[in-house]
Amino acid sequence: MIQDLLHDSYPTGFVADICIVGSGAVGITLAVESARRGKKVLLLEGGGGHREESSQHIYDSEIVGLPHRGIHTGRIRVKGGTTVRWGGQILELDALDFTPRPGIPESGWPFPKSTLTPFYERALTLEGLAKVERTDAAVWHDLGLVFTQFDELEAYLSRWCPEPNFARLHHKTLAEHPNLQLWLHASVVELMSEEETVTGVRCRTLTGIEHIFRARHYVFALGGIESARFFLQPRDGGHPWNRSGLVGKHFQDHIDCNAAAVEPLDHTVFHDTFDPIVAHGFKYLPKLRLLPHEQTARGTLNIGSTMAFEDTGKARGQAKSTIRNLMRGRFSDITRENLRHTTKHLPMLARQAWRYKMKSRAYSPPEVRIFLRVHCEQEPTSCSSITLTDQRDPLGLLRIRFDWQISERELETIRQYVLVAERALAGVARIVPNEDLMSGSPAFLARCDDSNHHMGGMRMSETDSAGVVDTNLRLHGITNAYVCSSAVFPCSGFSNPTHTLLALALRLSDHLS
Repeated sequence: MIQDLLHDSYPTGFVADICIVGSGAVGITLAVESARRGKKVLLLEGGGGHREESSQHIYDSEIVGLPHRGIHTGRIRVKGGTTVRWGGQILELDALDFTPRPGIPESGWPFPKSTLTPFYERALTLEGLAKVERTDAAVWHDLGLVFTQFDELEAYLSRWCPEPNFARLHHKTLAEHPNLQLWLHASVVELMSEEETVTGVRCRTLTGIEHIFRARHYVFALGGIESARFFLQPRDGGHPWNRSGLVGKHFQDHIDCNAAAVEPLDHTVFHDTFDPIVAHGFKYLPKLRLLPHEQTARGTLNIGSTMAFEDTGKARGQAKSTIRNLMRGRFSDITRENLRHTTKHLPMLARQAWRYKMKSRAYSPPEVRIFLRVHCEQEPTSCSSITLTDQRDPLGLLRIRFDWQISERELETIRQYVLVAERALAGVARIVPNEDLMSGSPAFLARCDDSNHHMGGMRMSETDSAGVVDTNLRLHGITNAYVCSSAVFPCSGFSNPTHTLLALALRLSDHLS
């Protein structure tokens, strides 16, 4: 059932089994799983059913470090959270990411990757990927191509959700399941507690309507940045979860940058190796990563890459987007101008359709520019941080002061990776490293983007002196409240975090059941 705090009345005296704060991928996954298990579930969303600028302004933040797009563009207050504009790429973290690594302080997780293995598999179904091909070799065999591998680099494939918007993907359950209530415009502004037990969460709309929602257990499925912000807010009961002083510390994102130009030696071989794959209704993206023993030998962080095909024709990109919206039935997202662009580029789209149909591959125009797009892990003890200003948002919460930093070790990891790629890919392409990167010029920082992958700031740990939540994601010092957010990642690897986060959510669902 979907209701709205702006105009609907809450049932008197109702106490849920689980109250979940945040209706992004994690909140929806937890809500759907718990409701199907017979739990009475409250799912609270601060935004509405569609994006609203008034809700977005709540995220306005002060930036004091390097430029960071994601502090504003990567946070969406709406039913479905950031999945409403997420590409849907699914990747597991590497086993190495869970392991303490020599020379990398605070690396590793409190448990091995094998702990999450069964939950990674279960997550695929909730992502709409139950029938996706699990093994890379089988995908290549189906294409009739060799699964190419390279010295020092490992080639592998990521998977993509056919429907990345979780609000759409799980709409029927959210709207109709008798055990589930989704409340819109219910922004949580206060965690209420007695001693070590949370007794309720106070919610407020932008119009001033308030209500206290109560449950036996509470799960905060806020974004990676918003989690730290909420648990830093001043409160009369203090911050029992912050005895370590680590809330907001060691924020990590993935550094994305075009680290080198790529000049194919044989265009057919190159595109057969690196073009995106679309087979049996699923998309797969060829990627590369530095092998674990190479990381150890070079003392680097974890790092990988894709081939970035940059089409200078903006209208062609709009045409492709229009076709995707048509195929997904999103007619409301298509304008007359979109259709005009699409008609103009019908010959290119015809070539694209032929390559999709006959080769199960994406099509790149001959004039496309190609770059080695690197995705680099940040140090687990990153100097980046989230703190609070003295300015309040319309709900009365203190706003964020955000400081994103990129360390020399992270830049050196990118340099080492480019040098490895230059050797490893010599048989298929010429790799031309970026001069500013290789010379150590500060100008290269302007080429470094964040990835909208907000991690760290509420580190998972076995003890309250080393982190903020325990290995079951329960807040240290609190008996019945949990944080299921990428903020709990002790270290981040370089892979997209959503799949790992959903595995954590399913593990938490089992724990609560």
